[in-house]
Amino acid sequence: MKAFVIRGKHDAALQDVPAPQTEAGEALVRVRACGVCGSDLHAYLGHQPFFKYPQIPGHEVVGDIIELRARPEGLRRLPGRPVEENLQPGDRVVLDPAMPCGECYPCTHGHYNCCDNMRVVGVHAPGAMAEYYTAPLECLHRVPQQMPDSLAALVEPVSIGVQANERGRVAHTDTVLVIGAGTIGLCVMLVAKSRGAKVVMSDLSAERLRTASRMGADAVLDPRAGGFRADLAEVCQTGGPSVVVEAVGTPATAAQALDLVAASGRVVLLGLISDEIRIPGNILVKKQLDFVGSRLHGGTIPRAVELLSDRPGAVEGLITHTVGLGQAEASLKMMAARPDQVLKVIVAFGL
Repeated sequence: MKAFVIRGKHDAALQDVPAPQTEAGEALVRVRACGVCGSDLHAYLGHQPFFKYPQIPGHEVVGDIIELRARPEGLRRLPGRPVEENLQPGDRVVLDPAMPCGECYPCTHGHYNCCDNMRVVGVHAPGAMAEYYTAPLECLHRVPQQMPDSLAALVEPVSIGVQANERGRVAHTDTVLVIGAGTIGLCVMLVAKSRGAKVVMSDLSAERLRTASRMGADAVLDPRAGGFRADLAEVCQTGGPSVVVEAVGTPATAAQALDLVAASGRVVLLGLISDEIRIPGNILVKKQLDFVGSRLHGGTIPRAVELLSDRPGAVEGLITHTVGLGQAEASLKMMAARPDQVLKVIVAFGL
């Protein structure tokens, strides 16, 4: 079969590789469409510390089950992880790429997304940027037949937005500031808007702020602007946003989140920060803040499917480019060279 393989830093190619074989408890899926994720770009640039070279990337995927092999003992069930019953060949499915061990403390206490021994499809195991891929049955979720492939490929990133909103306990009474208007930040916005919250998007890119505005943000702000704080206060009509979601991944934006959030508010750290961050203890105590992290998607794939089924037009504008598998490496180079203009690239296998 044809597969896109990242062999090392700035080294990738379309290759002929053997088709994967299913083991007990797995399904073989024919790929229809696969989104290119920021983590795929980081792997190509050599910045993804968990990526196992050479590897087939890809986990934002929709496809059709071709065959499956059930386990005699049935599905492996974990607290907090929804599973699809009675999957069959022909079912159209999306992927929860998390493959937890099932035995550690998080796995046995309802937080499989925080598994101590986590493996992820497309990072530690072959991914879906290929004609076929295999995955545990517990990772697969049906999508409605009428949902377009391009929309279904967005289920996984939207599910990350659902998880961040869950961690922030976002409700219709909240004003949410999302720092970072990239793909994941915009997904956080879409989910918060679906809950009835008011959402302010902050970014340094005028192009991304225009996209956020077109997609329904209540306000878009550049933090470098002289009236940033006053404009934010005018939108919030309180002492600040009740929830701040940090979706950039720098110590500076983490500090900004703590500074801007209203007293008694919640800060959700979603961006991956490799450096140490400074957390002023007096701010946490004085404001009585909830400061939490958000990782992957803790059972939120079905809710993302439901959200996109109910609001298919909400993500118009998120997909900026559609390419064939042969243009996968070119799409990564394009994402690196034009980050303001390129949000979500979909690899369509019919092209």
